[in-house]
Amino acid sequence: MGEFDEGSGAPLESESDAGTGTGAGSAVDAATADEATQGSIATAGTPAVTDGATQSPAPRWRVRARRPLDQEQLLAEVEPGTIEASRVLALHRTMQTRARLYAHQLRQLAVFFREDPETGGIPENADMTGVKVAVGLRTSAARAWSMVLDARTSVDLMPATFVHLARGDMPEDFHRYLLRQVRRLDDAQKEAVDRHLAGVEIPAVSKATFEAQVRLAVRLATAGTVPEPPRASRSVELLDVDTKAGTASLYVTGPIPEIQGLAHRLDVAARTVQKAQRAALRDGEEGPLPFDIDGDLAERGRALSLATLRYAILTHSVLDIDPVQETRSPYKILVTVPVTTLMGLENTPAMLDGLTPIPAELARDLAAGEPTWLRILTDPIIGAPCDAVAETYHPTAQARLQLRLRHPLCAVPGCERPTRLAAEDDHIVAYDHDHPDEGGPTSLQNLHRLCWRHHQLKTAGLLDPTREPDDAPGPVTTDWEIDGGVRARTVEHTDLVTPVTAEALEAAWRIHQRLHAEAERHVAAEKSRPRRERVDEQRREAMAIAHPHLRSRLRPPDPDAIAALGDPPF
Repeated sequence: MGEFDEGSGAPLESESDAGTGTGAGSAVDAATADEATQGSIATAGTPAVTDGATQSPAPRWRVRARRPLDQEQLLAEVEPGTIEASRVLALHRTMQTRARLYAHQLRQLAVFFREDPETGGIPENADMTGVKVAVGLRTSAARAWSMVLDARTSVDLMPATFVHLARGDMPEDFHRYLLRQVRRLDDAQKEAVDRHLAGVEIPAVSKATFEAQVRLAVRLATAGTVPEPPRASRSVELLDVDTKAGTASLYVTGPIPEIQGLAHRLDVAARTVQKAQRAALRDGEEGPLPFDIDGDLAERGRALSLATLRYAILTHSVLDIDPVQETRSPYKILVTVPVTTLMGLENTPAMLDGLTPIPAELARDLAAGEPTWLRILTDPIIGAPCDAVAETYHPTAQARLQLRLRHPLCAVPGCERPTRLAAEDDHIVAYDHDHPDEGGPTSLQNLHRLCWRHHQLKTAGLLDPTREPDDAPGPVTTDWEIDGGVRARTVEHTDLVTPVTAEALEAAWRIHQRLHAEAERHVAAEKSRPRRERVDEQRREAMAIAHPHLRSRLRPPDPDAIAALGDPPF
């Protein structure tokens, strides 16, 4: 664990000259200069990696820069002795320092992964390492897991290129590009790419040359492998949440024939419904009209557009999953609306699932369409939902909804998986089924929501959360012991509408109302002008834009000069 024993200044001091380090760095230092220059460089005719795991002979050429990257080369485009010259050198030294720090962090992560008893050196088991690393880096567990895998690739599989990074000779941006290009390769192919890049003069070549050599190395390393047939991905994603307009987009990706089929079925259904709407409006039928989603078709007197009908059919139709029996879903959309907003006393925005603000007008429309409301009392100071207690193992429906408000994301430190569907309610202090009075209660104070994976890890004893009695002011905090060695503290989610955020959102809403009112006044003023006047003005503007040379170059007369001439002689 030598990488974690040094002080804050040690990494730069130990790496500034030789680029060496302790711990995981020894594997890098073993790559000598001879190995770097004589490494196997594949050619187009002989792939670096084949099915027989044979290596092509190394050619005798290397990729060199035209000139070494020294101080003279750096300042070639800058006037010597100027302040710009000193700034260029300072930026270059900063780049080298960042590269050394980045390399030091990668070595730390590689050691963490290699010596973590829970992983066993298997990359697929690095998710638990990611939870621990996320605590130290203050990032998400998914991001930390990705960084651990990149560290293993850099330090263990690609030492020849990593030594340049550790010395500060390779910019951090170069190395991140390299990692992106090799992320989908297997271990043997990554090692082949590293051998190829050992023949590149990385400290001096340009960014374009380096990236071209990386792409070439990847192509050579993957030559001879049997390509897998392309697989069309299928996914549905929620994107482009616009809190100002109160809208969001559902992005559907799939094979072209399937997407074309879906679009065709939606189009046929929309045209059929549009035809039915037109017939109902023409005949003056009474009662509800088909797919009248806003309830104003009769007042409008015309059918909805095809685009609107496609949306209405897609969002208001019953999904058929036959022959699978549909189970009753516990999922509900939670919209937290302040009672003052419902009463129209103010326009404080509501919160969707406790995370996304939506306009007050949209919140009132949603509330008006629901037959049942659930009252959630919150702390007026911190916005935390007040407790709801159940006397059984399973929380009540009201308690579960409040639990979702408290935990819109998995409660484990660094986990960002939402708890809307794929999550489970968990007792922090275990519930005693034989003696319920002696075990952990089914209350918000003793419950949290975990994603399925982290619930498994907690059940296995790798995650141990604890909470103090609920007698202190402020949001509820949870102390976590991760795998017996790492400790972290999380703060429970509170309602963002109260109290400071509500004030800020209310101010933003007032600004929106003012701008909207100004826009309406401008539109009204334009409508009040004679149409002929508006047409002439817009045509003059169009002609001026299309023919700028026709604009008059004559200046208006000077009133003072005219007055100096005196009265006219007639």
